[in-house]
Amino acid sequence: MSIAKREQELSYYLDRQPYRTELDGISLTIAKNVFPSCFGITSSFFGNFILQQKPAATALDMGCGSGYFAFLLKKIGCETVLGVDFNSDAVKCATENSGLNPSLAPIAFIHSDLFNDVLLTTFDIIVFNFNYYPSNGDFGLNDDGGRQILQRFFSQVSAFCDSETRIYIPYSEFVGLEHDPKMICQDFGFTYEIMTTTVNETGEHCIYKIMKQ
Repeated sequence: MSIAKREQELSYYLDRQPYRTELDGISLTIAKNVFPSCFGITSSFFGNFILQQKPAATALDMGCGSGYFAFLLKKIGCETVLGVDFNSDAVKCATENSGLNPSLAPIAFIHSDLFNDVLLTTFDIIVFNFNYYPSNGDFGLNDDGGRQILQRFFSQVSAFCDSETRIYIPYSEFVGLEHDPKMICQDFGFTYEIMTTTVNETGEHCIYKIMKQ
């Protein structure tokens, strides 16, 4: 898959918004200008992976979008979950989706450019479904996607984790090696492990577990 083809497919979802969907028993409204949780393989692949993980006391969904992964973290038994997004439309959408899933409440959703406005604390689990490449602004995504946003993420996340914190990040090879988390995290004192992979017509996809060295 090329990035141009992916952008073309995403435009279909943008035209449909807002709409309602259900993923893994979680009811979601995908509001206007919010990245579609039901798009492509990453959401289902990463979602299924999260559902198999051991719960923790505190968890963070960075780039939470509609709140889907945050709800999954609560569903597996994480006690306190925080969702963060740069897109204020996404924060509003995720907050409203809490009302559709009362059994998974409460979850706090806040507006922040990565960790800028996140209260300093240590998280046990951090998930980050980053925007794979620089964005044109659709879905309220940061324009510094891919390598640049990963560099910013790894330069900040160290203050919010310890040696036991599990950071999970998905990656799809079609976006190119320069945007691969494994090529970036080591420069900031982190190690990586490939937890699982899958292949479809768009190429290979993997999920990394990244931890402090």
